[in-house]
Amino acid sequence: MQAPAELTAWAGQRAWTVLDTRFDAGQRFMAVWQTWRNDPQRPTLLHYVGHITETDYAHAFSTTAPAHAPSADEAMHYAVLHAAAAQRAPGIHRLLLSEGQVSLTLCIGESSSFLSDHRLYANTVWFEAQDRLWDKWSARALARVCARGASLVAQLPPGPHAQWLGEAGFVNVQVNARGTRLRATFDPAWSLGAKEPPVPLDPGRTPHCCVVGAGLSGASVAYALARRGWRVTVLERAARAAAGASGLPVGLVVPHISADDSPRSRLSRVGARLMLQHAASLLTEGEQWGLSGVHEHRMGDGPDRMHTQAGWVKPRALIEAWLAHERITVRHHAEVHQITRDGDTWALTDAAGVTLAAADTVVFAQAYGVRALLNAETLAPHRATTLPLTLGDLQAVHGTATLGNAPEGAAGPAWAMPHNGHGCFIPMPDSGAGMGWLAGSSFEPDAEPTAASLQAHHLAPVGAQHAGNLQRLEQLLPEAAHALAPQFQAGTVQSWSGTRCVTHDRLPLAGPVDAEGRNGLWMHAGMGARGLTFSALGAELIAARLCHEPWPVETSLARSMDAQRLRKRRTLREAESDSN
Repeated sequence: MQAPAELTAWAGQRAWTVLDTRFDAGQRFMAVWQTWRNDPQRPTLLHYVGHITETDYAHAFSTTAPAHAPSADEAMHYAVLHAAAAQRAPGIHRLLLSEGQVSLTLCIGESSSFLSDHRLYANTVWFEAQDRLWDKWSARALARVCARGASLVAQLPPGPHAQWLGEAGFVNVQVNARGTRLRATFDPAWSLGAKEPPVPLDPGRTPHCCVVGAGLSGASVAYALARRGWRVTVLERAARAAAGASGLPVGLVVPHISADDSPRSRLSRVGARLMLQHAASLLTEGEQWGLSGVHEHRMGDGPDRMHTQAGWVKPRALIEAWLAHERITVRHHAEVHQITRDGDTWALTDAAGVTLAAADTVVFAQAYGVRALLNAETLAPHRATTLPLTLGDLQAVHGTATLGNAPEGAAGPAWAMPHNGHGCFIPMPDSGAGMGWLAGSSFEPDAEPTAASLQAHHLAPVGAQHAGNLQRLEQLLPEAAHALAPQFQAGTVQSWSGTRCVTHDRLPLAGPVDAEGRNGLWMHAGMGARGLTFSALGAELIAARLCHEPWPVETSLARSMDAQRLRKRRTLREAESDSN
């Protein structure tokens, strides 16, 4: 395949974004991907944003066989692409290829809707509108997603293209004799104001970020930035990573389903698939993760559901794999007590005033612990006015799960895959001592966990929490509960406990601490019981915003995860009243 000429300017760039409004999973994307693989001066990250209609998606991804006969290498990459893109719902999906260095943002639906509800700054644009409405408003919508200096190659129906594109900010418009194919450059004579992307990162300088917390939230952000060429320092107050709720022995990666397809449901679909991509690329299948499917029991609210694109993951193994990246440094026993501005950087100090790290960018990811640091009076000038109200809504919720060994001869539907509904039941892989299982967990209001309570933290007596887990299991899977009841009664079961950080709407806080994301302070917290579903997506959103890359979901949907979203309209009025 011949390399597209529009990519000649990417040499030496940290990242390059391509927008293709007629994505067909065919030769153009494969040519760009191959060009990137073969170019020693390629950018660290290649972002390819492809618009595809639902009809074309169903046709293109109905088989892994390409439309033409490629080489063996091309056939392999086609298979990788099709496996990652299979069974996707309408909307925006982030696919990670080439060990995460190539990001395909697949937009399934009508192109016009994505042009108005997707944040990106494309460097190369291939736009085709033969069978779409094309007018001056379409030209302005296209300009909205272009970076200054972007190259446009368009196939258009007849019309006054030079005039419409010129009004939208395109220059050097070159139209063919038939007036349907053109080239242009986006370089408006005016400032784009709020839509002008921030100054891009200096390709010759390695940016540095400090992440506070080494659980799912912190490790996912650290890995997302390290993949983009950042240097990352992770500060963890405990002696090891995943010391809090992220240390659950095994957890589920499964989307949330709702009748109205709420933002939580849509985000969980995207987040679950993204997490499974991370697991597949970093962990050992069958030992550390499994695409087992998950049986969802509706408990009388309708027929059960079978989630095929779902499974189980051992969180600690994933966190350790994320943190093993060569650009990440982890410091344990490093508890941050204060953060102050020191020139152009942020200084993070411990209780003795010793500087633990200094960085341009800081991401707070220590679950409920973000409250104390971000509510500090010294940070008042650097945070959004409404943020204390958002932090005040955070809840600490304690959970205890029950673990044990599978009884001899365990078989049947209960042991074939994980089950979810009223609590969960997860058969655990054989680790040498036989198959295990996890059931639970409890969900009790709690206080912020302390360093002393990280290892052993129980509210109700442990026996009472085991009894509650058994009761939930009896409702979820009576056959499993009957087989395991003797272990509960004999007291041979084990427990795991942790305290989750939960938001009012059960969606994480993933965004800037200030109102506009300009001062380098960010947060990634509030995962609740769905850290395995939301952490990778939240990290990808933060990294995309920091690096001025395509967002992994629609702009309107991303607002549901933003750290600045308000619980109620009244909170804005209260904040404004407090500031007067």
